[in-house]
Amino acid sequence: MIRLSITLLCLLFLVSGARAEIDFTPTVTRYYSQGAEFSSVSFKNDKHSISMAVPRKWTCRGDASRLQFSPPDQSFAEGVVQAAPPMRTRVFDEATVKALEALVINSVPSGSQGVMLISRLENPVILNQNLSYEFVVSYQTLGQTFHRSVIFVNCPEAQIIFRFTAPEAVFANLNGAFNRSVCSWYVTEPAEVTGAAMTASK
Repeated sequence: MIRLSITLLCLLFLVSGARAEIDFTPTVTRYYSQGAEFSSVSFKNDKHSISMAVPRKWTCRGDASRLQFSPPDQSFAEGVVQAAPPMRTRVFDEATVKALEALVINSVPSGSQGVMLISRLENPVILNQNLSYEFVVSYQTLGQTFHRSVIFVNCPEAQIIFRFTAPEAVFANLNGAFNRSVCSWYVTEPAEVTGAAMTASK
């Protein structure tokens, strides 16, 4: 198992020297619309700002390396957003899909039983015209069955990974809410410096 994991990591993360530069340190903003409270979270990618909607009544926390989303009253459910170095190829060819599938299967908690792939789907989301691939696995641990969805998005500067895990009974609804948050991913371009501003700064 260790040898397999090392082989897969070498296959997946052969990069051209680029690194994932997203700083996920979150800034959560709360606002009201039609009498209801909503939240969004923002973080940085070099000079860009990235924002996502937080599912209503969920909490969001994190640090520079990742974001964590937690639905209310569900201690075993969690969404995680992370970044990895970009792959050499941004195409999900057969070899890449097989390697990613094995990584997802190997990502379940140690000691889990009945691990199996439920589904895989090409382009469940397209973020800024970047393609994606989703894998959903099932496994048993802690006396119950869990489902885990992992979406890989191949961006030029990083591979973005969205993972959501929850007990089987509540997975569909909660994963739907998390995916809507994923689809709200929005990158704000840095403001261009106008000619007048450049002149004034001299």
